[in-house]
Amino acid sequence: MGEMDMKLIKRFLFLFILVVPAIALGSTKPYPFLVGVDKTSIILRWAPPEAGFPKLGFNVYRKTAGGTVWKKLNPSPLIRITDQKVLRERLGDDLFKTVSALLSPAPLKIKGEKNRKIQEENRLSLLLLYADFSPKVADVLGLRWEDREVEPGHRYVYRLTMLGPGGEESTLATLAKPIGLEDYSPVTKPIGFSAKPGDGEVSFFWIREPRFSAYNLYRSEQENGRYERINTAPIIILTTTGKTGEQKVSETLFKDTKVANGKTYWYYLEGVDPFGRKSIPTEKISAIPVDLTPPMAPRALKTKVEGTTVQLSWEKSPEKDAYGYHVYRGLSHKGPFARLTKDPIPAYYTKYKDKNLPLRATFWYYVTAVDTAGNESGPSYTAPANVVDREPPAVPRGLKGKAEPGKVILSWIPNKEKDLAGYRIYRSMEKDSKHYDLLNQEPVKKAGLVNELPKTASDNPFFFKIKAVDTSGNESEFSNIVEVKLPDVTPPIPPVFKTFRVTEGAVELLWYPNTESDIAGYNLFRSRAGSAPRKRIALNKTLIPKDQHSFLDEGLRAGDKYIYELQAVDTSKNASPYSRPLVISTFDKTPPPPPEGVKAIPLEDGKGVVLTWKMPKAKDLKGVVVYRARKKTGPYYPITPLTLDKRFLDTNVYMGKTYYYRIAAFDLFNNRSDYSQPIKVTLKKEQG
Repeated sequence: MGEMDMKLIKRFLFLFILVVPAIALGSTKPYPFLVGVDKTSIILRWAPPEAGFPKLGFNVYRKTAGGTVWKKLNPSPLIRITDQKVLRERLGDDLFKTVSALLSPAPLKIKGEKNRKIQEENRLSLLLLYADFSPKVADVLGLRWEDREVEPGHRYVYRLTMLGPGGEESTLATLAKPIGLEDYSPVTKPIGFSAKPGDGEVSFFWIREPRFSAYNLYRSEQENGRYERINTAPIIILTTTGKTGEQKVSETLFKDTKVANGKTYWYYLEGVDPFGRKSIPTEKISAIPVDLTPPMAPRALKTKVEGTTVQLSWEKSPEKDAYGYHVYRGLSHKGPFARLTKDPIPAYYTKYKDKNLPLRATFWYYVTAVDTAGNESGPSYTAPANVVDREPPAVPRGLKGKAEPGKVILSWIPNKEKDLAGYRIYRSMEKDSKHYDLLNQEPVKKAGLVNELPKTASDNPFFFKIKAVDTSGNESEFSNIVEVKLPDVTPPIPPVFKTFRVTEGAVELLWYPNTESDIAGYNLFRSRAGSAPRKRIALNKTLIPKDQHSFLDEGLRAGDKYIYELQAVDTSKNASPYSRPLVISTFDKTPPPPPEGVKAIPLEDGKGVVLTWKMPKAKDLKGVVVYRARKKTGPYYPITPLTLDKRFLDTNVYMGKTYYYRIAAFDLFNNRSDYSQPIKVTLKKEQG
């Protein structure tokens, strides 16, 4: 049955039949508290709450319509019975054996809390289904009460309560509408009941109705004979959900496979509602299973020509119901074929003579088997009979083959027979194979053939041999066998880079080895990122060996982005598609040279210092920074931002003080040069 959510089962139960709705107090969601009317009693059914069966059980109350006094109907709380002895007494041996495993309170021995929970819910789901069609099961679960103390002419309202852990009582649901014995009506029969006989079986169909939770099917060998139920368990119709959410039901709802072909059987169906009430039976219908299975085709058909008579023979049919054989003849292996036998040849006789045939003609035969039900098998293998010519052609000589991508070109020395019809070509993937595939049923007239094959079929060799055939259908012995192997045109899969290492002006690339057995090596390509058009440059002049899975690319310009792509090449020089590109940026750690010709000249008024210098020669120069200190040993502090000027006036000084200056250069990668030599400057004192 598979996994089934307990909530779905409760909903399934609730939707089956709801004579009078029940409303759970304090909730807008209906509680599954159902009521049904029998001839002399009112039956109440409900499902356990979401939290499970209450240990102290349920109580059922009743009052007359318009009354105010509720009367408790059950002398003691309705609880789920777990005592095995009591269960057997209440259910009987047969029903107890069926549901004892579901009623057992013992936990399931299943690994994993999630799996155990799912199986526990499945067990409860099945148990609730059994309660739907078995009043006894519902009773021992504490989920049913039959009120027999009701009188005609009165209407009643019912209430269901639950006892909590401390004995407190809470209301689960109250029927919203009074009900009485006058509401009783027989459960009408299921609709749409029909049967379709098959081979050794009868399939049944009817319309699924939510008022029934299960069905029983009965069978008899006579229309008015004794009927016996043929379903060992109640027939439950479950639905599946399609991709778009629609509910689907199997077309065949039940199959009776314990029937014999050719025999008439009679059936009727009854439904069972959630209260255990059985419906009125359907009309009786009949069905006759029929044997629709044809026998096996005869085997080992042989022909023997004697003058103008062809003698046919074949193996006896192993079928138990074999009745006989029919023989067919045609002028070609393609037909058309005409039946020669008016009535079947008896099953024990496996020979036939086709007499008074015209000379110089070739005939083709096949045989079919017929069983006692009149089913005829398919044709046996066709067998030729040449009434005239029995001399086969000479064996073809000089068979040769050469291969090109996707095809094999065969050639041989032509036969010289005047009645030569052509040649039949056979192929296998094993030289000593007992079975070679025939490539052409119609003989090839020329001494050559081009056999088209997939271009990728290059892993294994192909073996060819041919036969010559004359116009009478006589075949020569096989020629010599020629072996041909297609050239490999299947490229390897693209390689995959594993990692890379970047050093100054160089990149080391590493990749995973290809797994193909015919890998010869690799080609590595580099292109500059952003270049248009993009141009790939091969880094290896010769193929990188297949056992080498790294490459060091040196002499790169610092700071540039490069794109690397790898290509695998096999021993047939098939190159794979390019690998996924790897984009890598190089870097520069070499600082520029320090500025030269640094000079510092104090102003005559002592209020500033003019600094000049020569810019260092570096292509990636970003600028210089001027530093100042009060002592030669520092500390030195930057007094300018990064600049490309060659002159700076420092006015943030004090007259009469001594200062030390030095300058450093920076490149585009923030590499700093050495500092220039410190220059001392003493400013003129203020006149006073």
